[in-house]
Amino acid sequence: MRFHLGLTEALQEREPNINASSKDLSLLHFELYRRSEPIMDIDEESYLNAGPSAPSKIPQGGEGDGLQGMSKKAMKRAAKQARLEEIKPLKRAAERERRRQRTAQLAEGYAAGTLSEADKELVERRRRVEKERKEAQRRIESGDQANDWLGGVVIDLGFDDLMTDQEIASMAQQLGYLYSSNRTAEKPVRTVIHTTFSPAASPRLWQRMENFNWHKWSRCHWWEQGLETLKSQLDPSTSILSVQSVVSKETQDKAGIDTKSLLSRLTGPQVPVDLQAGKHKLVYLSADAEDELLSLSEDEIYIIGGIVDRNRHKNLCQGKAEQLGIRTARLPIGTFLEMLPTRKALTVNQVFDILVKYLHLGDWAAAFEAVIPIRKYAPGRKAKRAKTETKRNEKVEEEVECTSAEGEEDIGVIEESAEVDPEDVFSNQ
Repeated sequence: MRFHLGLTEALQEREPNINASSKDLSLLHFELYRRSEPIMDIDEESYLNAGPSAPSKIPQGGEGDGLQGMSKKAMKRAAKQARLEEIKPLKRAAERERRRQRTAQLAEGYAAGTLSEADKELVERRRRVEKERKEAQRRIESGDQANDWLGGVVIDLGFDDLMTDQEIASMAQQLGYLYSSNRTAEKPVRTVIHTTFSPAASPRLWQRMENFNWHKWSRCHWWEQGLETLKSQLDPSTSILSVQSVVSKETQDKAGIDTKSLLSRLTGPQVPVDLQAGKHKLVYLSADAEDELLSLSEDEIYIIGGIVDRNRHKNLCQGKAEQLGIRTARLPIGTFLEMLPTRKALTVNQVFDILVKYLHLGDWAAAFEAVIPIRKYAPGRKAKRAKTETKRNEKVEEEVECTSAEGEEDIGVIEESAEVDPEDVFSNQ
């Protein structure tokens, strides 16, 4: 492993019982790295790309080991993945410990009155959210759902094959945020259906969601079937009372031993009783739609495309809706927030948050401002950026004029640094 000189000795000085030739050494180094106490300045990427001296679960070659025919690059990539899998448990444990210590420090500082305003606000917000969560859970357990909105929301998860592993992980997190928002909302959505979700239909997302206890989420329904099945089930000629939940044989075969029990949580194609066939119409929310969504109706079911693609696939949701004959509409962001940039792609949980905020407030502008950090898109920011660009151009022109007049090749003009734009929250993450 490519450690800097003296790192091994320094690690063993801290932990005399550690074996320098074992994988314990690499794990100890990673733990120290995670604690922000690095002994030497080491590039983590170099560590993960370490040579053959690093322990690995990947065999080093030989006949019959399953590696024949693999390129060196593929073998290196497999070895790197194996090392990442070895590190993952320690990384998770270190992150849990960091969060535990941070929470304890905040609680102690809050009680002593020594926190900064930002940390104090963080503690109060967490306590407020926890109180809301307990109250929402109490209402569900007691059967008090009078405040629920009786319409429906569908998360179309039929894009598993179009996302990278990192985007799949982000999608799973967004679904968790969405559930949390609905659980604590003042006016929660009674029915949230997730379509195209199973070990066969969306294998990578299914695997990611195992850590989220999705089967315990209240007000959520999970379908192996896709959006086209839901559309047909909502047809007035379909009797939803005669439809039973069905899990395909392919899904049963692909489900692991630990997840077979979760298949009973897949309720499709049985439509929830609150969504009556013939009464509810589907509306696919798409930024590419021509029509704006003026209000929310309990007679409509709003579909959110469950994809994180960083805008690679243009008109994806719009095209799918048109193919299925489903009406499309876009959120009226441009109408109510004129200072926002033209790029208005939102994450799945942001779209859902806007919907539940509108249900509570009854005002689109207030809903947008509650979800989107408007301060990052103040009108003056674009003007300031344009002014900086103008100054840069003027200095370049001045440099050219001086060079022409004096015959010098290098004037040595120091340019003002341009302002760095904040991260665009409207990009899919």
